[in-house]
Amino acid sequence: MTTENAKAIVLCKWHPTLLTELLALTPEVYVVLDDFDVDHMDPDPELLGRARQVYRVSSFDSIEEIAAVAIDLSLYRPRIDRVVSHTEFSQFGAGYLQLLLDGDGDARKHTAYRDKRLMKERVRAAGVPTTRFSSLAGPDDHAGAERAAAELRFPVVVKPVSGFGTMSTVRVDRPEDLEKVLAEFRFETYLRSKQLMVEEFVPGDEICVDAFWAGGRAVSFLVHAYREPRIAVTAEARRDDNGLDGARVINEADEPELYRRMRALHDGINRGLGIEHGATHLEVFVRPDGEIVFSEIATRVGGGMMPPMLSAYLGRDIWADFARVVVTDETPPAAPRRPHIGAIHLTASRPGVITSMPDEAELAAHPGVLEYLKFREPGSRVALAHPSEWCLILVIGADTAEAYEEVRHDLVTRFRVETAAEDGETAGSDEEKPRD
Repeated sequence: MTTENAKAIVLCKWHPTLLTELLALTPEVYVVLDDFDVDHMDPDPELLGRARQVYRVSSFDSIEEIAAVAIDLSLYRPRIDRVVSHTEFSQFGAGYLQLLLDGDGDARKHTAYRDKRLMKERVRAAGVPTTRFSSLAGPDDHAGAERAAAELRFPVVVKPVSGFGTMSTVRVDRPEDLEKVLAEFRFETYLRSKQLMVEEFVPGDEICVDAFWAGGRAVSFLVHAYREPRIAVTAEARRDDNGLDGARVINEADEPELYRRMRALHDGINRGLGIEHGATHLEVFVRPDGEIVFSEIATRVGGGMMPPMLSAYLGRDIWADFARVVVTDETPPAAPRRPHIGAIHLTASRPGVITSMPDEAELAAHPGVLEYLKFREPGSRVALAHPSEWCLILVIGADTAEAYEEVRHDLVTRFRVETAAEDGETAGSDEEKPRD
């Protein structure tokens, strides 16, 4: 491929696997790193040296620095084919960069991929069922809280308008409790905007889709389900069920009607938000009566347990597929490592200092464990403030649905993360068994 004909790609934030795969497909890769990447992610200078140009910004929220990158790119590379953002932290900046490089288009489009209010407004206008919500300028917006209490049906969920990973997300069951929840509301460090939305709670199963798109066409479309909705994965709930936090891929051959409905729903969402290329992670709720209600969507691969679980189902690293879609608009068919694939997240049942983790040799030897990812070691603290405080992810597989459940139950029963309180009192107990 000559330089003149090569696809020109801008990769926002450090990701060694994705960068390696992109460089294997095109020489025209430009990288934008922020201070966090440089200070904490130890980017490989040799790998970066293969990129056409590397830019550094203090933050992807700095419009001045992003604008400077856009102008430099436009002076020396008139056509940029794709701007790739694989994390929440670069979504706003990457969208602004794409807007400046294109020179025209919908100035609010990239905002709708992060701000859930605009996202829901546009999806609803496309005819897709969404929850009703009310917007608050902040936790101290008393007039907004009164409006929400009067107009919405309780229970409701209070969450940041640009949040992710169920961080700072609280369920409120009664209108009279809303003001108290807002007065005590705490934002996670990663959340910058302090605006909130209050939306009606939707009961039912939480279903997700991770897909890759090229010209509006789905080249990969995987439906998967959480064992329990993420908002239900609280510290209190974990004490009763060590395996509460998990997900499994749904095979299309097993549930073709669900896939048909999800494809039709996703087409409507894509129309409303103008999604044509790249990766998406969609979350919906299926009510007990079968109605599918839109929750939210991100223009990236799902986080946490999703990349390793989906990689096991694809039979290759999902980031390699992401690169292929970005450059070639195609991916190979899935080749699952086992017919039934899923993942579970094991963490402590109580906050505190980790005193012991499952033995790695035992994990590696277990026939149902395809991969495990450790995020913490003994001595580190777990606060259990939200479900995305990752500790130990197990990717699991089996030949039948029944065998899959047996593997899952065995793992959550056998392996535990133990903690101790700061005063030395044991926070976990071997007598606490998961409820299957």
